[in-house]
Amino acid sequence: MNFYKTDPEDIRYYLKLLPQLVFEVTERCNLDCNYCAYSELYRGNDSRKGKNISFAKAKLIIDYLYDLWKEDYSEGINRELTIGFYGGEPLMNVPFIKQVIDYVESLGLKKTGKICLYSMTTNAMLLDQYMDYLVEKDFRLLISLDGDEFGQSYRVDHSGKNSFDRVFRNINMLQKKYPDYFKSNIDFNSVLHNRNEVESIYKFICTQFDKVPKIAPLNDVGICEEKKEKFKKMFRNPMESFYHSTNCEAIEYEIFMNAPRVKRLANYFFYQSGNNYQTYNELYVSKDGFPSTTGTCMPFAKRMFVTVNGSIFPCERVSQQFSLGHIHEDRGVKLNEKYVADKHSYYVSKYAKQCTNCASNKFCSLCVYQVDDICKDDSSCPIFISKKELERINNDIFKFLEEHPYYYKRILEEVKISH
Repeated sequence: MNFYKTDPEDIRYYLKLLPQLVFEVTERCNLDCNYCAYSELYRGNDSRKGKNISFAKAKLIIDYLYDLWKEDYSEGINRELTIGFYGGEPLMNVPFIKQVIDYVESLGLKKTGKICLYSMTTNAMLLDQYMDYLVEKDFRLLISLDGDEFGQSYRVDHSGKNSFDRVFRNINMLQKKYPDYFKSNIDFNSVLHNRNEVESIYKFICTQFDKVPKIAPLNDVGICEEKKEKFKKMFRNPMESFYHSTNCEAIEYEIFMNAPRVKRLANYFFYQSGNNYQTYNELYVSKDGFPSTTGTCMPFAKRMFVTVNGSIFPCERVSQQFSLGHIHEDRGVKLNEKYVADKHSYYVSKYAKQCTNCASNKFCSLCVYQVDDICKDDSSCPIFISKKELERINNDIFKFLEEHPYYYKRILEEVKISH
């Protein structure tokens, strides 16, 4: 039996259960961030021509999925579907957003067992103009803010001006006008780089907005060879920055699951305990002997991402070369489940032998689509761990738990791990 083989029926199953549909609303952006995924730092991107996605493409994919969801409808069973809007800056194409929401609401998705929610990632530059509509539709907003004025200084407009003053003013306006909405629906995402620190980001956003930000490092996949030195100067390691904080343990206690060490602990417990189950079937069938298939998500198990050009991806984080289908305004949706299954099987099974011999194959975090040399015949896993290395990791974990026993209790009582 080939455990690395994905079946077309698996793809159809996940399409029916799709939890998130994300549209790239526009290629346009009112900022020109120095570290943007579409900047000169990165290779493998489509050329950006300032295009907006057409409503016709969105309608085609919604209708395609709607027909699938009707097949799987069972009365009394409801599942959340989040429709996300991504950019560019999505608030630069609000007419499209309104068209999609009006159409989705006209369909009556409850007839397919779907409860529809809306989300958006925004730089908040236009938040003052559209906040009333966003509140009306109960959007979950993820606002990009890298901390104080200096921390935000890579996020500049097209004239090179720091976006901080305008963004900060708009966020404060939203908080003052809709305090309850702000408390329940707003989150912050901060990019860590050489002009900020984990501590400075946390203190600023927590003090100003009473929120714990999500802090992410610069993406280190797909860096242009000639830009690697520039990238190295901008990059800051989150673990090192966290432990350089003046009061590391106090901050760790406050932000808890956003702290690198606690995330590591929680995932260690989840995978190493032997008591985690992805499906009810695993309660009846032993998992022993089943090899890992890396940490790569099954296509559409978590989301579907549709670009301005109509390309379909498993998420927004993978390179343009991994398109799984396409939406043509004149020919409809071209999404071949066998092609998607075969392509996924091919890339995952490239690492099959290494996975079998890797000591961390029960808690792998590797997405194969983010391995720089995946298309090479001799591509190797960049996070392979030997048994000796795993022993060292285990010793570090147990030593830390001996010194901080309350972390174990707090993780068991407070943490919900979703995969």
